[in-house]
Amino acid sequence: MRFYKVILPLLAILSLWSAAAAEPVTKQLAEGITLYQNITTDPALITNVVKVDIANPAVKVRVALAKDAVMDTTVNKGREVVSSITARKGAVVGINADYFPFTGDPSGLCISDGELISETHLGRVIFAMLRDGSVFFDNPSFKANLTMANGVARQIDGINRGRETNQLVVYTPTYGASTLSKYAGTDVIATTEDLPLRAGCPLTLTVTEVKKDAVDTPIPPNGIVISAGGPAASFLAANVAVGDKLNMVFNIQGSSNIDWMQVEQAVAGGPWLVKDGKVNIDANDEAFKPDFVRNTHPRTAIGITPDSKLLIVTVDGRQAISGGITLPKLAEAMKMLGAYQAINLDGGGSTTLSVRGTVVNSPSGGAAAGNPYVGTERAVADMLLVYDAKKNVQPDLPKLKISGMGNEVISGEGTQLYLTWGDDDQMFTEDQMSKVVWGTVSGIGFIDQKGFFNPIKAKKGTIDAFYGSQKIAIPVTVVGGPTANIAIDSATDKIDPLRSNIKVLVTDANGNRLSDKDVALTITGGTADSISGKTDKNGEFATCVKWDAAAEKRLIKASVDDITYSYSVQK
Repeated sequence: MRFYKVILPLLAILSLWSAAAAEPVTKQLAEGITLYQNITTDPALITNVVKVDIANPAVKVRVALAKDAVMDTTVNKGREVVSSITARKGAVVGINADYFPFTGDPSGLCISDGELISETHLGRVIFAMLRDGSVFFDNPSFKANLTMANGVARQIDGINRGRETNQLVVYTPTYGASTLSKYAGTDVIATTEDLPLRAGCPLTLTVTEVKKDAVDTPIPPNGIVISAGGPAASFLAANVAVGDKLNMVFNIQGSSNIDWMQVEQAVAGGPWLVKDGKVNIDANDEAFKPDFVRNTHPRTAIGITPDSKLLIVTVDGRQAISGGITLPKLAEAMKMLGAYQAINLDGGGSTTLSVRGTVVNSPSGGAAAGNPYVGTERAVADMLLVYDAKKNVQPDLPKLKISGMGNEVISGEGTQLYLTWGDDDQMFTEDQMSKVVWGTVSGIGFIDQKGFFNPIKAKKGTIDAFYGSQKIAIPVTVVGGPTANIAIDSATDKIDPLRSNIKVLVTDANGNRLSDKDVALTITGGTADSISGKTDKNGEFATCVKWDAAAEKRLIKASVDDITYSYSVQK
């Protein structure tokens, strides 16, 4: 294996990304865990890099499953936001990992603390860590078999996921309380002393019940459910009886000479970005479409350097403050940061970086084309968490406060925040401020690691500041900014084709809907029921227009504050 020397320090590398870059910021999160943040204006990009020294015995990296189970019956179907699980698990850093079908089931291979939770998918690349702490990347395959008491064997098609026609799927207690199957099949309930599932480790099962035409079978806490549908259901019913001893094994095979029984953590992603020190994007081999590669999106990536430093990277996108990045650009960035191996993880609205339960990047969950505002965190299926076994020994300061603004701020009006302490509100020194880690909760906006808060989304949330072991939080309400955009929607009445239902939408520069705004209409070619009024709580003013059949032009002009927008209605 050929290694190369990284000559430039990480901050210098970050500063090369754009001539319009502000000075990159570095924050020591814990021993062996460092956050670097780089914000550029040309192009507009927010990049965060967490560098983790996995050789440090105080540092641990683990895969976490949302809600500690694959599925539940809540609206998110077993998913959880990254900041929630980072706080709940007491991790220093949390980041989104695998793709998912908007349930809590990771799309690809997932291993957490040695337990095999889900199988491989489409041959996509994985990040994995062995018991000794070493890291590798591979494109493994999955092969599992069930052997009945009569010696007949059949392949196992999946683990802890929805069962499709003529499939045999195994459900463990990690899946949830029950199989949640919608379609009837044959379910075999069995006990075993060999849980949790581990790659390459055989299981011996004792059948306690065989249920035909079963739907949503409870999963025993000390056993599993083998569920089959279609022809597979008939096969299972014909070959299994109560009291039978069954055997199964789940094998993972890859190109690396790895003993998969030694794998403690693994998550899937894809495609490759850097392989053996060279940019290598194998999107087609991993079933990713070309536009996924070439279009700009928020991205999450993970890589490893030759000297065993783990690189966790987010690039925000789909926002005015950060437009996103293509996969080729991301691959070049990972290589520049020193990655010898690197892969892409799930991105888009999932891209989230949390530190101690607060959000330090600018997620885009819920953002849409034409609405350049920050979105809320998207609930995801699994995450990578980084822990620090040592406690921060920095001395506490009494009566810490976040200062610089009130509890209500206007969207788009940025504010520099700082910390004070003591009875006399002493200002933090520059050295003290360099140790403060900033974040937000509830998607109200973005605060950089210099403490500058850009309020974006009109809602209530929290700004967090961490100083050593101390956390300070203040509630913040972001309200809409000045009128920036007017949109008009016209729909022809279903009964009278000369009548149109009109809606005027008023928003600020960040897409927030503005209520109680005075709207004035000028109609050419018709008459409105009302030519003026105020926007409602949804930022809309509605009226109807009766058009003159002889009019050559149908035009609606809406004015709000000092902004006017004209809309031509087609006959």
